[in-house]
Amino acid sequence: MQGIINIVPFSGGGSSRGNVTGTTGSLAQNAIGNITITGHKSYLLMNVALSAAGWIRLYTDSTSRINDSGRSVGEDPEVGSGVLAEVVTTGISTQQLISPFTIGGNMDDPVTTKIYASIKNLSDSTQSISANLTILQLEV
Repeated sequence: MQGIINIVPFSGGGSSRGNVTGTTGSLAQNAIGNITITGHKSYLLMNVALSAAGWIRLYTDSTSRINDSGRSVGEDPEVGSGVLAEVVTTGISTQQLISPFTIGGNMDDPVTTKIYASIKNLSDSTQSISANLTILQLEV
């Protein structure tokens, strides 16, 4: 039996591209700061920029962030670990385009707009590090 499928393009409404930002406290060289950025329930991650050389990891929830805290730069996360994305920046380039875009989202119960992140200071000085994420909202 054959059927007919009607495809109706999405006409906008809730989706919008924008930047969200979070900043750590003062971090010594190689120290890690955990932050929570207000974003969307689910989103496409398009770009990550840090204010200094660093390693940023994004998570689905705070438990995943805690469970991943012992992992080293360059070590792959476990499958299903709740790690959404990670970017390492240097002093020369503190911005990274995410290609292809990565789907992210919050897995709290109930769901929230929190984006859980950890940032490791890879610069040679003590400082706060700001993260600027370009994201596209998927869920209202």
